[in-house]
Amino acid sequence: MFAHFRKKALAMTGAVLLMGGSFQTALAAPVHLVARNQKQEEAVSWKKFHSVYGKCMVSLPSSPEHVKQVMPFPEEGYNLRYDVYVAAHEKKAVYMMLIAQYPPFVTEEHAEMSLESFLNGLVTQNHDNELIFADLTTVHGHKALDFFIQSKEVYFKGRVIMAENQLYLLAMECDVKHYQESNFNHFISSFELVK
Repeated sequence: MFAHFRKKALAMTGAVLLMGGSFQTALAAPVHLVARNQKQEEAVSWKKFHSVYGKCMVSLPSSPEHVKQVMPFPEEGYNLRYDVYVAAHEKKAVYMMLIAQYPPFVTEEHAEMSLESFLNGLVTQNHDNELIFADLTTVHGHKALDFFIQSKEVYFKGRVIMAENQLYLLAMECDVKHYQESNFNHFISSFELVK
């Protein structure tokens, strides 16, 4: 199950990065996780994870798998770099952080439009996706978009942040019956940009 989600996360990453200078994205459909029922628990055993490259920290339920890649665009004269960190939580949920570094000309100037395009690509990727909510917000002084998508019996919930020419995607996926609001809130609120 975890390996399957990791493949989906990488497919999502590729879709995000293949925007080629615009923010028109399409992400892979959510993965269906099978998990057992459990009462809500606190995220006390989670560990702070520090991405030196991404200049950020986030709390994760387990040691993440890390994949990094540089995608050259020689005709445009730049490279797209991304790092993906994926961590499972007791085979009930998967948490991920994607950090994509765009060329310097991609800035926060059009962040709101970029974030909305990102969400549109995410929602329209799969005809079963239903947008529960989407809210523009600010995180550490940067534009961000909180979103919550349901696809049949699977939740995909997260936050995407545009900080200068970096995109940060924080997301959680689980079966509806295993959703734990406190774990998700801990994950999202633990994110910090580090100077």
